[in-house]
Amino acid sequence: MKRWLVALGGLAALVIAAVVLVRLNFYSIDVRYRLTLEVQDGDLIRTGSSVIDISYTMKPDSSVDLDGPDTRSRPLGYAPTVDLGNKGLLFLTLMDARRTADQERAFVRQLFCPLDEIGCLPFAAYDKPGTIIGATYRQQKAALDDVLRQSGPRDVPFTVLPQLVRFRDINDPHTLVRVSPDDLAASFGPGVQLRRVILELTDQPTTQQPEIWPQWLKQAGNRYAGILFAVPLADAMRFDPDQPSRSLRRQAAAARRLW
Repeated sequence: MKRWLVALGGLAALVIAAVVLVRLNFYSIDVRYRLTLEVQDGDLIRTGSSVIDISYTMKPDSSVDLDGPDTRSRPLGYAPTVDLGNKGLLFLTLMDARRTADQERAFVRQLFCPLDEIGCLPFAAYDKPGTIIGATYRQQKAALDDVLRQSGPRDVPFTVLPQLVRFRDINDPHTLVRVSPDDLAASFGPGVQLRRVILELTDQPTTQQPEIWPQWLKQAGNRYAGILFAVPLADAMRFDPDQPSRSLRRQAAAARRLW
């Protein structure tokens, strides 16, 4: 009996040590920020903001497989949305922008970041132009630790923004189109231009679904998951109960095909 208890105690110690080792080496770093858009609309300044939480995976570089480090950050929250009245709604999505070759070069000159764009925004806001965010987890952790020591609002360069979009017809979910941050007038009419995009670290809770969204969009299920919002998996299943096993990434890909 005594030997059995000793063996059981030894096994328990090994399990505890393994759990502690995993938690020390495989974890995530969260960065929470408020993202605010300022839009000039004739004589008016219209704004929209949202608190978004970004989770960055951390693990030993020695554990990386042949595909390299995971370049996906994991956002939680809703797209900042600006209400331009009869002209419609402007959304700053959670999705990478589609860029020309020249725009890609401008992005890299501003910031070399191997992560997806919503995860690159804190570095673009708080770091100097030309900053290089390393590809290894050790380098990314050092960069994140530096960002988390910063404070105060910072302007985000338009060259690194994720995709801006609008609905040509706010009552038609199939009319989602891209919008250029440098030419809002082409989408919303004369006198409309993007003035600033401001990022500020915060400990406030993530913003809930915007009240200004039309009712059909609030009830659209996961059609725009990964584009206009990212929610915990349990909430995603609540949005789309008929397809509980469908991943958010697959749903986002399906939404992209709409436009």
